[in-house]
Amino acid sequence: MKNLILIFILLFTLTACSQEKKKSELQIALCEKNKGCEIVITKLSENEIAQILKRPDLVTSANAILVIEKCDFRNESKLTMQQLHANYGGKGEPKRITDFDLENYLKKNQCLQCPNPTKKISVKISSPEFSGSSYFFISWDKKEAYMPNDAYQKLYGDELEGMTVDAFLRNHQYASYISHPEAGKIKNNMPIGMSVMNFGNDKENEAKFKRNFKATGKKRAHLNTADFQYEYLGKDDEGNQLVFWLGPSYDFCLPPGKFDALGFFNLGYLAVDGITHTVMEISGPAIKFQITAIGNGSYNFNPAGYKSMN
Repeated sequence: MKNLILIFILLFTLTACSQEKKKSELQIALCEKNKGCEIVITKLSENEIAQILKRPDLVTSANAILVIEKCDFRNESKLTMQQLHANYGGKGEPKRITDFDLENYLKKNQCLQCPNPTKKISVKISSPEFSGSSYFFISWDKKEAYMPNDAYQKLYGDELEGMTVDAFLRNHQYASYISHPEAGKIKNNMPIGMSVMNFGNDKENEAKFKRNFKATGKKRAHLNTADFQYEYLGKDDEGNQLVFWLGPSYDFCLPPGKFDALGFFNLGYLAVDGITHTVMEISGPAIKFQITAIGNGSYNFNPAGYKSMN
């Protein structure tokens, strides 16, 4: 058994050395027209780079330079790094960068589109009006958030007095579908707003968020993953202090120019400098809205029979 373990360790070591040697052969040039190229020094393996780019064909050519120009990825086998740098308008020697984050670069440039599945978001709420745990859905395809009756019952319970409530956030409106034992089925639309953003004005909202909310440097674990959430501190339009905790978004990302896809309690997703974040918590002097779990889900609701009040 000991000999077998030693053989395994030896094979693993030889494989690792072989991969390291192969990795050292891969050169990466980050290029931009009229600005030249930078040489990327990365700890990522060729396999990891292939997975991130979703292009395994790009790292199989020996002695080729992998050229990354925004969302254009290609192999260059004829030009040297210095010649590439000059062709892109660079002067002197190309710089070397060691802190390049390939995934964030691709997200910022919206190179790899996310699948954006419908999300089921579990929340914990604490406010003067009510406290409890519930959930809602965000659908990017339908451009809406939905809280089913079951979720309302979890928050309000006996206070609903026999009513059922289903509600949507769409087109900056709160659309509620109420089934009342005496009044019957009623639909009502109300405009919604937030004291931190003006719904529908993405460019202004992003600039406002960046201006009014600053990263404090504090971080904490993101759910049950190895990633982190980061704290942002600022104030709303009334001068009340608010704390945002922003976490990674994984398979949900907003398109260029879109700032937010927020659901109930203003939890959901927002994009800063082209990178989508999950709004994991919003808290203030008397409120705390927090996401406790995120998963994929689906929902259906039949609006037939509801009479509009407006």
